[in-house]
Amino acid sequence: MKSYRWVIAAVSIGTQMTGDFVRADEAADTVNSLRQQIEQLDQKLRVLERKEELDREASTEESKAAPIVSLGPGGFQVRSADSNFVFRARGYVQVDARYNPEPVPGALMPDTFLIRRARPIFEGTVFDKFDYRVMLDFGAQATLSTANNALVQDAYVTARLWPELQFIAGKMKEPVGLERLQSGANLLFIERGYPTQLAPNRDVGFGIQGDLIGGRLSYAVGVFNGVPDGGSGDFDTSDSDKDVAARLFAHPFQTSEIDALKGFGIGVSGTYGNREGTLRSYFSQGLQRTFGYRAGVGTNTATANVAGDGTNWRISPQGYYYWGPFGLFGEYIISSQEVRRDDGGIPTRARLENSAWQIAASYFLTGETNSYRAVTPKRPFSLADGGWGAWEIAARMGQLDVDDDAFPLFANPAGSATRSTSYGVGLNWHLNRNIKVSAGYDYTRFDADPGTIFADESEHVAGARVQFGW
Repeated sequence: MKSYRWVIAAVSIGTQMTGDFVRADEAADTVNSLRQQIEQLDQKLRVLERKEELDREASTEESKAAPIVSLGPGGFQVRSADSNFVFRARGYVQVDARYNPEPVPGALMPDTFLIRRARPIFEGTVFDKFDYRVMLDFGAQATLSTANNALVQDAYVTARLWPELQFIAGKMKEPVGLERLQSGANLLFIERGYPTQLAPNRDVGFGIQGDLIGGRLSYAVGVFNGVPDGGSGDFDTSDSDKDVAARLFAHPFQTSEIDALKGFGIGVSGTYGNREGTLRSYFSQGLQRTFGYRAGVGTNTATANVAGDGTNWRISPQGYYYWGPFGLFGEYIISSQEVRRDDGGIPTRARLENSAWQIAASYFLTGETNSYRAVTPKRPFSLADGGWGAWEIAARMGQLDVDDDAFPLFANPAGSATRSTSYGVGLNWHLNRNIKVSAGYDYTRFDADPGTIFADESEHVAGARVQFGW
C-alpha cells in the first residue's frame, strides 16, 4: 500500500509537470504570436507614417505651385506662386452733378447729372519683367468715333529690364502734363486745369523710361503719332509725321534727412513735331466752349476753315511740394502751332502760341500725409468704430491765354474769349481707399472783345462727385 501511494504520487507529480511543460509551450507560442503581430503592426504603422509624410511633402509642393487669389481694396488679383505671373482687375466710376447758376448766353453747358468716367482696368505681369495695362472708358464723354480714341484709354506693355531702362509700347499718356499724368481717380478738383488742355493726352507710340541716381531723377522719351492740344488718338488720321515727347523730373532731396525737403519735385517736359489737320477747341472749368478756330468752307471770313499746317512744339516747366498734410503743385505750358486758313484764295498762315498755367494747394484736415498719388485715410469711415475718413480742402487759380494773332482771321471773336482766368475751391472726403466724395466751386472771368458773348461775362459753376473704385 505504501509503495502504491508512492506510485500514485509519482504519477501525479509527473502529470502535473507534463501539464506545466505543455502550458509553458503554449505561453511561448502566444508570446511569439503577439510579438509577430506587434512587428506587423509596427511595420504597417511605419508604412502609414511614411505615406503621410509623402502626402505632406506633395501637398506642400502643390501649395507652392498653386496660384494665390486675393480680393481687397486694390481689386481682384491672381498671382502665381513664384510671382512671375500676376493678373489684376480693378477700376473706378465717377458720378457727377453740375450746376451753372449764371450761365454764359450761347455757351451753356446744361445743368446735368452724368457718368463722367466708368473705367475698368486690367493689368498685370508676365514672365516677371513684362507689365501690361488695358483701361477702357464707358463714361458720358467717351463717345465712339472713327478714330476710336476714347473707348480704349490705355493699352500698353512695359519691359522692366532694369530700373534705369524700361521699354514701353502701345497707347498711353504722353509724358508731358503734370496734372494729365495724374490718375483721374486722384484729382483734387472735379475737372483738370487749363494746362491739361494744351498738353497731349493719350497717343500710340514707343518709348523708353527709367529712374537714375537712386530714383532722384526720372526720364521718359517717346515717339508718337502726334495729337492736337488735349487730344487722344489710336492712329494717325491727318498726316504721316510723328512727334517726339520727353520729360525730366527730379526729386533732389528724396534721400535727405530733412523731412521738409523730401517731397519736393521739379521737372520740365515738351513735344516737337509737325501737325496737319483739325485743331481742338478750349473749354472753361464748367466745360463751356470758350475758344474755337474757324471751321467751314467758302470764300469769306465767316466760313473759312482753319487747320494745323506745320511745326508744333510744346514746353512745360512743372513741379510740386508735399510736406505732411500740405501739398502744392503748379505747371505752365506753351503750345506753338503753325496754322493755315483756307478761304478759297491764297492760304493765310501764321504761328500761334497759346499758353496756360495753374497753381493748386491742398491740406488734409485729418492729418494724412499728402501725396501726388492716392492717399489712404488714417481712420476709414465707420459708424461702429467712430472713423470719419480723410477730409481734404483745396484751392487753385489758373489761366488760359489765347494768342491775340488768332483774331479775327483764325478765330471768330464773337464766339471766343481771348483769356480765361479761374479761381476754384474744393472739398474731398475720402471715406476709405475705395469711396471718395468731392464738391467744388469755380469762378471764371473772361476777356473778350466788346459786344461778344463773353464780354463782361463770368462763369460760376458748382460741381459734386461720388467716386467708387474696386
